[in-house]
Amino acid sequence: MAVVDPLPFLSIQMYSIRMGLLLAASSRLISQKLEPAGGRGLHVVHGPRGLSRWALEALCPVLETTWPLYWVDAANRFDAHALSKRARELGMDPRTVLSRIQLARAFNGFQLAALVEGLARRPPHPVVLADPLAPFHDEDFSLEDARRAFSGLLLGLADVPGPVLALVTDRPAPSQREDFSPRLLKIARSVIPVECPILEN
Repeated sequence: MAVVDPLPFLSIQMYSIRMGLLLAASSRLISQKLEPAGGRGLHVVHGPRGLSRWALEALCPVLETTWPLYWVDAANRFDAHALSKRARELGMDPRTVLSRIQLARAFNGFQLAALVEGLARRPPHPVVLADPLAPFHDEDFSLEDARRAFSGLLLGLADVPGPVLALVTDRPAPSQREDFSPRLLKIARSVIPVECPILEN
């Protein structure tokens, strides 16, 4: 059963080594859910369009000095330019920040399920799963295939050895595809709504 996280920002004492400042609430939220010491399991952050870019910029202050991560992009929203720009604004080396991310893109539900399944055979770094419902809401992807691929995705998520943060964009689901989101939320350890200050162009 998914739970609503109370956003315990005040209890988190994570600092940016370079900046010497308490991290912004968004950075603390993201880094807390991806902290390897927190164990395996799925966490969901959901919000409006722009969520992937918001998460990238929130991660920027901690990427330079912490663990590498896998970023699985299901909607072709990874914005390396925005991340590099944010790194420069914080006085960081964009190349170092970008090198901490191992990017994989999926262009349909079967590719997404296969990528997630493959994570079980890779070193157990944290995983960001960006807009995972997008392929299954695509009506060019038959409903039968979407359901089969989505079941494979859920099975794959259960075997990922590290923490997974799913960035779920709030959007109306097409007819007969309304059950994908509830099924994903049901297996999450926490579900957190956010309001993104950044909108994609």
